[in-house]
Amino acid sequence: MKKLFTLGILCVLLVTAVSAIADIARSKPSPETPKIVLHTNLTIVTDSKLWDGRLQISQSSLQELRAALANTPGNESMAQSIAHSSTRTMLAGLFMFLSLSFAGVWLARSVQTRGQKMVAALLVGTAVIGAAAIIARANAGPPGSYYWKKLPQNLSSGAPTRGGIDIEIVPDSDEMRGIKLILPIKQ
Repeated sequence: MKKLFTLGILCVLLVTAVSAIADIARSKPSPETPKIVLHTNLTIVTDSKLWDGRLQISQSSLQELRAALANTPGNESMAQSIAHSSTRTMLAGLFMFLSLSFAGVWLARSVQTRGQKMVAALLVGTAVIGAAAIIARANAGPPGSYYWKKLPQNLSSGAPTRGGIDIEIVPDSDEMRGIKLILPIKQ
């Protein structure tokens, strides 16, 4: 009976391995050339008092952009919208907490009295490692102006620069038409 069971498990593993090899990724479609949907003005200024970049969009430019985007199809899938939600992160944290709690209670009840100290030490160690991971992951890091400080050198060398940016909608005025990018470059 044991030989038959082992042979059955081996056959199941073999079938799964063969079907896994057949799962070849599809070729990626060729990228399309970008389509221009809106033409507007862009003003770039620096402000040494800011910590993050700021993108100011006038209300009229925003309405023109909305009208242009209404004609283009949306391509964000359901999986992408779920992956970028804060609810997903909160639920993952809640389930991790519940799993650690239930596992601790289960281990404490199932282990002999002398093993309870080891289980308690293991759970405390796991909680400390989890807290350290949360602190390291939630660390705010350097201010936003740190990422923008190499912009002049990167522009002259043709290298990209990435940094945080806040988007504001501002009312139309004589000085503000189109889009204005304010960068926090310290002098």
